[in-house]
Amino acid sequence: MSSAPRKKSRLSDSLNRQLNTYAQVACAAGVSMLALAGASEAEVVYTETYQVTHTGAPLYIDLNHDGITDFLLRTSFYVGTGGTDIGLSAWGDGNADNAVAGRRFSSGGGYFFSAAYALPAGARIGPKDNFSVPFPFMAVEHFNRVGDQYSNLGAWAGEGKGVKDRYLGLKFVIDGEVHYGWARLSVTLGHQRQFDDVSGTLTGYAYETVPDKPIIAGRITGPDVITVQLETLGGLALGRK
Repeated sequence: MSSAPRKKSRLSDSLNRQLNTYAQVACAAGVSMLALAGASEAEVVYTETYQVTHTGAPLYIDLNHDGITDFLLRTSFYVGTGGTDIGLSAWGDGNADNAVAGRRFSSGGGYFFSAAYALPAGARIGPKDNFSVPFPFMAVEHFNRVGDQYSNLGAWAGEGKGVKDRYLGLKFVIDGEVHYGWARLSVTLGHQRQFDDVSGTLTGYAYETVPDKPIIAGRITGPDVITVQLETLGGLALGRK
């Protein structure tokens, strides 16, 4: 017996688009599940980013991508009777126990300030560090009341030249437990007495998922490190919208 040859059938454009959409969604879901599995097993979660601070617009850091701000960076511009101050500061947000590593010092004349450390790559950040200073600044340009004479304060000022790829030491709380992390920034100073004269560029941040365990500043590779890029499937899988 012979059978007639089968004819090729063509899917409608509408059905074809639906199938393609389904395949893309299924693929994305698979990648997201892999990212979630990696995050649950990882000890360090590292997030790649590129954000620049601007006067009047704080830059927020959500270390563990739970939708709650953990730290913020702020560029300020202040004009007073003693002159003009333009600065960059960092402090904990969302929880009173969130803090930045730093120290308290005197500038003379009975005035005391809290300054954030500008840690090098490889620095160990953990329970032995000083997280007791409130609202520490990173870098400040101070201009006198008249003229263009200025001075620089803070470890992130780099003697007026700024710094590249230094690290903030961070301590924050998740569900009542203390975790440690870092944020990598470069800081520039313009010496022009204008908005954004002191600017910070955030290029990445990370935290240790094991409570009370120290973290190494700048470490982004290894079997126990997962990398997340904002606006990617990995970021969405960790709750980033």
